[in-house]
Amino acid sequence: MPRHVVARTSLRPQLRPLVSIKPRARRLSLLTHRHLVDNDDDDDQGLVSYDFAQGVQEEHRRHLLAWKAQPDHAKPPGPLLLSFESKPTFTLGRRQHLLAEDEAARLLQPLHVISGSVRAFTPVVAKTGRGGLTTYHGPGQVVLWPVVDLRSPLYPAYGVADYADHLQNATRRLLENVFGIRTMTVPDEPGVWVSADEAGPRRKIAAVGVHHRRYVAALGVAVNVHVCVSGHENLNPWARFVPCGLEDRLVTSVAAEMGHRAPGEWDLASLARRWAAIFEEGLLDKGRRVYPDPRPCQDVRVPLPIGFVVSYLDVGFIACETPSDRRERRFPSSARGVRNVDWH
Repeated sequence: MPRHVVARTSLRPQLRPLVSIKPRARRLSLLTHRHLVDNDDDDDQGLVSYDFAQGVQEEHRRHLLAWKAQPDHAKPPGPLLLSFESKPTFTLGRRQHLLAEDEAARLLQPLHVISGSVRAFTPVVAKTGRGGLTTYHGPGQVVLWPVVDLRSPLYPAYGVADYADHLQNATRRLLENVFGIRTMTVPDEPGVWVSADEAGPRRKIAAVGVHHRRYVAALGVAVNVHVCVSGHENLNPWARFVPCGLEDRLVTSVAAEMGHRAPGEWDLASLARRWAAIFEEGLLDKGRRVYPDPRPCQDVRVPLPIGFVVSYLDVGFIACETPSDRRERRFPSSARGVRNVDWH
């Protein structure tokens, strides 16, 4: 029986073969997990370029699509989870025009990242094929990208919206099980949220987006762990832009929610392994894909540390793509019956 595999993969010159390590939790039976790390650049502390991670993801997706195109359908490839911590990158949606000169200059200003010591990065601005507008990936944020065939015979099939729900629910389980952070989901506003009290403010702690091609899903979840979410824009990347064009939304992180209870050090690779175990439970058992709110969402309370400050968030989009039609809108988590679409 196949086992859960975790690899730390060097960027240059090629991806190294997967090596088995002893997982902290129980072994999984189907999912292959690669945690990408740039071991060749000590200055970047293992951070991975967004473009490289996207290339690895697309390589596996092409493999799945090639299998689906075979008339005899040989043994199906299994699902893959890529996890990584990105070098500072602002990504643009596929329908965005080129940024104005002053907007681009603002994004490209040095960004100071505090992780043990203070390091100044020059961010990258990358054009992507996803929907939506500008968003950010960088140090202190764990990115989790499953590459999954929603119609694979290896596990119960997904609907497109069901899969997005599963990504959100796996993330909610992780945050509560590991950090004691209770969260909620909000209709028509994709992602995972925490709320201070009945009146809000709601704050997004994890962004969720899926790009779907012939029922093979890519992209996934970005969890804000200890990325800076407050203060001046030389530290706080979200202060440089209005993510996805919505000015009345807020962003938070695990560290901000925990306040003085936050650990002194963070192990994002270990956190990714925990998420992988939770995700595969739902992959194999349809009943584990749901995570009902313990109370009505307006009653979910998470106490804020004194002096807590928040900034803006990014939201998910669905970009519908069929041979005769291309359009884009924000997607509801409860959407059903959607076919031939890309989720972002």
